[in-house]
Amino acid sequence: MKLYFILPLLLAISCKAGNPSNDVKSPIKLATASGASGKDPEVIMGGPTNIKIALSDFPGGGTAKIYGFYSDQNFLADSVLFNNGTITYKNDKGLAQGLYYVGIAGRKEFIQVVMGKDQEFDMKVSLADIPYTMEVTGSDENKLFYENIKYESTINPRIADLINKLKSIQPTSSEYLTIKKEKEDLENARLTTIKNLHAQYPDLLFTNYKLSGQNPKVREDLSPDQQVTQYRRDFWSNVNFNDIRLLRTPMIGNKLKRYMKELTVQNPDSIISSAKMLIEQVLDKPEYFKVFANWVVLTYEPGKSPVMDSENIFVNMVQNYFTKKRAFWSDSLEVATIQQRAVEMSASLLGKKGPNVISTDQYGKKQDIYSKTADYVVVYMYNPDCEHCQEQSPKLVKYYNENKANGIDVFAIAIDTDDAKWKAYIKKTGMNFTNVYDSTNRSIYGKYFVDVTPEIYVLNKDRIIIGKNLKVDQIQIVIDRDRAKGK
Repeated sequence: MKLYFILPLLLAISCKAGNPSNDVKSPIKLATASGASGKDPEVIMGGPTNIKIALSDFPGGGTAKIYGFYSDQNFLADSVLFNNGTITYKNDKGLAQGLYYVGIAGRKEFIQVVMGKDQEFDMKVSLADIPYTMEVTGSDENKLFYENIKYESTINPRIADLINKLKSIQPTSSEYLTIKKEKEDLENARLTTIKNLHAQYPDLLFTNYKLSGQNPKVREDLSPDQQVTQYRRDFWSNVNFNDIRLLRTPMIGNKLKRYMKELTVQNPDSIISSAKMLIEQVLDKPEYFKVFANWVVLTYEPGKSPVMDSENIFVNMVQNYFTKKRAFWSDSLEVATIQQRAVEMSASLLGKKGPNVISTDQYGKKQDIYSKTADYVVVYMYNPDCEHCQEQSPKLVKYYNENKANGIDVFAIAIDTDDAKWKAYIKKTGMNFTNVYDSTNRSIYGKYFVDVTPEIYVLNKDRIIIGKNLKVDQIQIVIDRDRAKGK
């Protein structure tokens, strides 16, 4: 099992670029859950494991594969050969407590198995109808698990049907109120069933898994905007963060994706706010803190995420959470490296004043951004050998020629190249705007961060960064939006 916490952060989404603010190309390697570096994830073991699964409608044999979960990832935990329709799996060390799927190579069916403290039990099942044919001997937890699956397979479709009916009925009608009450009664009955199970068996993984997976109710006394805020704030209220076994079920990963991707507006400020709201809840829960902090950074990784200015998210997360004190899964050198990377990004975040660059053009003349008089300056970072640059550069030339009379200028900075290639590229592409290059990188050190080329920044009249991580065809959209603000 190899689950990464901070993958190498130089990914070839466009063309790789050495950061002009620091010419060292350093893929950052922090901890992995496999123990390749840093610390292994905390784990609660069960076992020893001794399970037997008899397949009533599969008399043959093959390879049974056992899949586990960790956060939003799944992995092959083990496999075993079997014959005569009976899977027998033994493991003297036991398995980490969590939810597992058992599948047969070449078949699409999966048998869900709760591996709690007691991992010695038998199952008998037909692959044609797993939930309704499951018979469990020796495991009350798995009995309860499958009884609940059967219960919810009857009640959930009824709730879904009522929800669909409500969509086509006037909210003020008596019929609407009747159906709404029926839906609420079923939802309350389902929740009561789960709460009663948890009260009766508070230590079982299954009951903690089910109760923690329940979503909050929407408060109807609030406005729609307030409802979203309330729902997002309460989204994790049922989760028992004291139970790290839940990380080895699909529930945590599913909630994390929904919380950050569906319930959070996909812009840096909202993402940072939601991430903080969640992570602050688990600062004293090391395993959850590690998983959540790494998930946010990896999901919104600069150069990988479609969110404009994902560097803002990275900088905020690193400065607050990937510190020597908090990033316990990494050594001091790794923390220092990722902190330095955040520093490199921090100078050119959206909304900040764009740094001035003073460098030399192809004629040996000094050029600088702040001497430009156009209302808007496009800072274009490129490499002559980059395929994506070769696609975008002609588009930028066309855009410049069509808009230079409208208060738009371009300041192009070549990186990771040599003098001959740079000058040949200017001639080849017809780049008739300002071009600079510094083989030492001194003139652009700590200025505009670029992970992959091409990188486009847009500065307004006040030289505030109003756009970044753009394609050429997005430049005018950003400029028009800024101009509209001034009207």
